[in-house]
Amino acid sequence: MLRFKESLQKFYTENDFWALPVIKAVIAFLCFFTVNSRVGYSDVLSHPVVCFAASVLCSFLPWTCIPVFFGMFILGNAYAASLDITIVAVAVLMLAALIQSAFRAGSSLLIALVPLFFYIHIPYVIPVIAGLTVGLMSIVPVSIGVMLYYFIEYMSTQAAYTAASSESDITAMATAYAGLFGNLFKDKEAIVVIIAFAFCIIITFIISQISFDYNCVVAVIAGILSMIISSVVGHMHFELSFSIIGMMPSLIISCLISLAYVAAFHAVDYQRTERLRFEDDDYIYFVKAIPKLKSKDEDEN
Repeated sequence: MLRFKESLQKFYTENDFWALPVIKAVIAFLCFFTVNSRVGYSDVLSHPVVCFAASVLCSFLPWTCIPVFFGMFILGNAYAASLDITIVAVAVLMLAALIQSAFRAGSSLLIALVPLFFYIHIPYVIPVIAGLTVGLMSIVPVSIGVMLYYFIEYMSTQAAYTAASSESDITAMATAYAGLFGNLFKDKEAIVVIIAFAFCIIITFIISQISFDYNCVVAVIAGILSMIISSVVGHMHFELSFSIIGMMPSLIISCLISLAYVAAFHAVDYQRTERLRFEDDDYIYFVKAIPKLKSKDEDEN
């Protein structure tokens, strides 16, 4: 596995001028395809050529453009569905943009990745890896991503509802719109998931920052367990239907993927740990140096 990782890193280093755009295009296409497959109400946006063209365009733009195009696909399909859904979509996307910019959270790509991983049934990978790599500020884009996932689900079930746009009575229209917003922002399932993901990110980040052997492995396992506990407690508190057995396959796969990520990017050789001490005029330094795992061939070189 180490040789494969090193070969992959070498290949990427030598070919990053075309490999990075390809990776961007693939991720963008999968995100856009996810929206179209679930709420493809717009014939134009749902056309494969349009989706492919948008993905190619994103490959030459910064990573932050992928969630922007992702939001445009949501808004375009909402407009094709109904005026009611469009108004709600504008409000949701504006709220997401304000929250993301207010906290200056960064890592906005997570906003588009969260719905994608929900639809491939391994959403629990995102908070674990985000906690390991991005840190506590990843709570913001991950929470926004969860909100957008549930909004996409909301669109898929509510798009046929067009009564509000056809009502001539202002009171009836206001009541209808209030119901639309209320059903979305009071979704208890979404609240439970956001809290569970936030707890996972916090616990994973804190444990990964503590200096002890195999801290990242422990952080992954603790993060997964925190999501299980938070989900169970949250569903019991809100009296929501919940199946821990149905959740287990996704959790196990997510845990294995997260551990593979740790092995690929955070694996170190604890047997070769070195502890150093040196000082200058102002400080005395105690340093613990742990080399990353490398294949024997690279060590010999």
